Amino acid sequence: MTEETTETTGPATEPELEADPTLDAADLAAYTAPEVPDEGLMEAADEALFGMHGATEGSTQWRITSLQLVNWGGFNGHHVVPLHSETTLLTGASGVGKSSLLDAWTTLMMPSDTRLNGASNDVAPGRARSAGQRSPLSYLRGVVDQAEDRAGGGSRQVTLRGSDEDTWGAVAATFVDDRQRRFTVLRIFYVPRRATRTSDVLTRLATVEGELDLSELQQAVGSRFAPRELRALFPRLQCHETYAVFAARLHARLGIGANGDGDKALRLLARIQASQPVRSVDELYKEMVLERPATYAAADRAVEHFDDLEASYETMVTEQQKSDLLAPIEDHHRVLVAAQDRIGELDAYGATSPGPSPLRLWELRRHAGLLAEAVRANQAARETNRDRRASNARTLADLQVELSTAREAHRGAGGETLELLGAELKKEQARAEELAERRDRLAPRAAVLGVDLTSAESYAAAQAEGRVFLAGYDAELARLEDGVVDVARRQGPLLERRAELRKDRASLAGRRGRVPRELDEIRRLLTEAAGLTTAELPFLAELIEVRPDEERWRTAIETVLGGAARQLLVPAERLRDFSAAIDHLDLPRRITFVGADLDVDPPAPGSSDRISGKLDHQDGPFAGWVRWYLADPSRDALCVESAADLDGGGFRVTLAGQTRSGRRGSHGRSGGADIIGFSNTEALAAVDAALGRIEDQLDGLDRERTEVAGRKRATEARVAAYQAIADIPFADLDVASSQERCDELSAQRERVLGSDAHLRTLAGQVDEIEAAMRAAEVERTLAADERAELEQEHARLVDAEDACHDELDRVEQAAELTDDQAARLDAEFAAAVGPGVEGSLERFAENCSRLRDRLGEAARTASEQIAAASRELVRIFTLYAERWPDPNRGTALTSYRDYADILAEIRRTGLADRREEWRRRLADWSGQDLVPLAGAMAAAIEDIEDRLAPINDILRRLPFGAGSDRLRIRIRRLTPTEVTLFLGDLRELSQGTGERLAGDALEARFVRLQRFMAQLRTADDPRAGAAEARLRDALLDVRRHVEVSAERYDPRTGAHQAWYRTLGEKSGGESQELIAFVIGAALRFRLGDELRSRPRFAPVFLDEGFVKADAEFAGRAVAAWKGLGFQLVVGAPFDKFTGLERHMDEFLEVVKNPVTNAARVRRVVDATSV
Repeated sequence: MTEETTETTGPATEPELEADPTLDAADLAAYTAPEVPDEGLMEAADEALFGMHGATEGSTQWRITSLQLVNWGGFNGHHVVPLHSETTLLTGASGVGKSSLLDAWTTLMMPSDTRLNGASNDVAPGRARSAGQRSPLSYLRGVVDQAEDRAGGGSRQVTLRGSDEDTWGAVAATFVDDRQRRFTVLRIFYVPRRATRTSDVLTRLATVEGELDLSELQQAVGSRFAPRELRALFPRLQCHETYAVFAARLHARLGIGANGDGDKALRLLARIQASQPVRSVDELYKEMVLERPATYAAADRAVEHFDDLEASYETMVTEQQKSDLLAPIEDHHRVLVAAQDRIGELDAYGATSPGPSPLRLWELRRHAGLLAEAVRANQAARETNRDRRASNARTLADLQVELSTAREAHRGAGGETLELLGAELKKEQARAEELAERRDRLAPRAAVLGVDLTSAESYAAAQAEGRVFLAGYDAELARLEDGVVDVARRQGPLLERRAELRKDRASLAGRRGRVPRELDEIRRLLTEAAGLTTAELPFLAELIEVRPDEERWRTAIETVLGGAARQLLVPAERLRDFSAAIDHLDLPRRITFVGADLDVDPPAPGSSDRISGKLDHQDGPFAGWVRWYLADPSRDALCVESAADLDGGGFRVTLAGQTRSGRRGSHGRSGGADIIGFSNTEALAAVDAALGRIEDQLDGLDRERTEVAGRKRATEARVAAYQAIADIPFADLDVASSQERCDELSAQRERVLGSDAHLRTLAGQVDEIEAAMRAAEVERTLAADERAELEQEHARLVDAEDACHDELDRVEQAAELTDDQAARLDAEFAAAVGPGVEGSLERFAENCSRLRDRLGEAARTASEQIAAASRELVRIFTLYAERWPDPNRGTALTSYRDYADILAEIRRTGLADRREEWRRRLADWSGQDLVPLAGAMAAAIEDIEDRLAPINDILRRLPFGAGSDRLRIRIRRLTPTEVTLFLGDLRELSQGTGERLAGDALEARFVRLQRFMAQLRTADDPRAGAAEARLRDALLDVRRHVEVSAERYDPRTGAHQAWYRTLGEKSGGESQELIAFVIGAALRFRLGDELRSRPRFAPVFLDEGFVKADAEFAGRAVAAWKGLGFQLVVGAPFDKFTGLERHMDEFLEVVKNPVTNAARVRRVVDATSV
């Protein structure tokens, strides 16, 4: 391996002075002040230069005459590389160090962020160096290979120098102008042994008016090339503190760039040296000639001015949002205070206190009043009852006398026979009633048997049947009883299953997903203990769903993920607190949970032939983690159609759910219904279907039980009926015979009365008096019963009154009831029991219970109002704190006054006034800040066209191609749709019509302005949306609004010959020639020499130059460079030497010793010897 081994470098900043702690005041004094003359001084210098004898503007030119190296790459020690003033070809075998020489030139002249070995490594310049490319440190140490580090492990660099001791190196270039004046540029490096990156290397930047020999620097190594030591060695040497000062000296002395464009010219030279591929003339022109247009600065100024207006708008909107958010807190607070007052009032009653309380005192006083009123009413009722009994006694005495007199008169008129008939009739009527009552009691049971209780024959037959039936009914009843028990036994499991399914359905109906009720109930216990919501503690099964087009794989997916799907996902940052919170729980079954990171970026979608590719995912904070979890090879099984496909590597599963991983497999479901899914529609349908089937089975069993139980009841009824008639003779039921006897006695009595009218009159008087006697006796009985009840009631009232007064005396000593509380309780009592019943003693206990229920409900309502108002207030405070955080303001209820003050301040300042002020400012903002942007957009295109003129002037003087035609650059304006729309909006919005708008129209204009200005914002501007930020370059970079191409034309007639747009369609040689022409002209322009006959700074280095061109095209390309006045130094491999040899003036060969890896440069006198 050669010295091309790379080295990691540090930052892209020059480490010159900062890396050397040894500098003192004398060293610092050796540095020259920055030589950056102002415009007037530069013009004077030019006049002095071109005023010299023999030198005229456009003829004086600097060319490199030699390149010196000390300890650079494979070049150990001091080496001088002479360069021809016109063209030099540097050749050699691959890896000998050609690019090392060219990189020495790059390191010397270019900024430190320019990449080295650009052509060999095919990388572009302009970025900080990395470990993937060469660096000054690797060149200075001469890294040639990587070797195994047996002592420390890993690998180590094999270097030519500096591995065990400090080393140094230097690069210098000497330039000569037309007056043979020489100017030398050099960089000196000191490399400490412990240096690991280029920033650890001490660098000195210097220039010398004249020449110097780098080998003499050896004398200053001990001082690490202190500036005073260098000045002692080389009195004309000037040290430069920074690259900016160094570069300013180079640009001014060597005529690099115009108007401060020296850095751009050097970077273009670096790109040219790297020989990077160019795909089109458009790309070449835009990257190497055109600069960032002024439209960006104009847009930034417009955005900056608009930000003030937008900030005012956002402040107004923010205040409005704050007002809208905080507006409800006053009502919530009023409800909260009122509910707290209500709770305080109810607590003061002592409604929930078991001991003495104002409420109990009120109840006792009201009860005592009702009891006193009842005692008074009882006393009055007893007095009334006494008068009633005395009056009844007098009535009975009078009736007794009247009855005796009437009976005597009746007997004296012959009424003995009537009395005897009447007595016998009454006896027989009583017997008839007794028989009828007995028959009526027996009738329902006799009806079971179909017995006619009025027929002696039917009754006797039923008794005979009963004797036979009762002898053998026990076995039949036992069989029927067994049938009832069997049906109940079969109903039991079905009833239990129905109850479980109903619980499952109620559980599923109140949530999403298919997770079983038992797991959901355990989750509820966990969420209550941990203070989490169900959404914060999901089952994995609830976050995934089998895609509809993959439903046939559900069995396989449920089999593979069934266990994982039953895991609870806990936010990882809360896992520790969650575990501590649930540790005390005694759960009915074991449950698995796992800590999941939130808001993780998901992996790429899974393959459709694997489990992960057949799932949809629920959006949310767990989605990314779930995707990564399921993508794990231990779960993401390959889905195969049948068992025949199970052979092979990795985890696999069939449609039927059989799994295999290598030689280990399993089959069968672990039990339970499907669990995976966002929705539970199918699960609910399955539960409903199962419930329907169970209901059908239970209906059948109910019918069977009803039929068996009916037969059992019928048998029991027959047993009871037969037992009832067995011991009762028909004579005890023969109502008809007794009724016939009554009719006969009544007829006899009527015949006696019909034969004597006087006797009939006397008999009627006796009947009337007897009836009055019976009524008086009933009244006596009722009055006696009333007296007993009143006496009992009086005793109860007195006992209750004594007990009430005893408790009242005790409670009055322990509790106090204010008049206001008594009045409020009276009103609460009336509202609780309703009108008309508050004075009822009998319902007083019930009414007191209703009062306590009302007070309890009022307390619950107030508590709910407190909780709801508190939740709303805390929610509003939390939202406010999240949107407008302030560490000094909390979110608890105690912070209400802070938020109320904010709301009051917003109202005090006046949102309406703030909005009116903003509208005035918007009307005043007439779009004037967009006018410069509109002008810059138009001027930028014109600037591009203006750049063409000097370049085309240069190209006009150079023959192109075999026919000596000419090239010229053309541009074509493009009209992308988004640019057209943008320019239209720009023109309209920059006209300023805000003063003519009002109200909603003005605000709509502002919103439009916001959208428009968002397109102008940079990607790091927080106010820019992602889509708008992507549009910024497309709209503002006017270089994208044109297409650049090259036209070949006949210089004599001006006739068009060909267009050159893309270079891929041309041969390598044609492309090289075209690029040489266009890049050379661009370089002349960038160097600021487009108006001179030749460039003031001539050197152009090309690494791997013209490698794709044959001899003819290479010659024309070289001629183009020379015709443009440049000095060429071309690095090319051996195989390209013959194609370039005839066009070059000097030939140098780089050779390397294969044993020592030491390189050197030798001059080739006879080209054929190469």
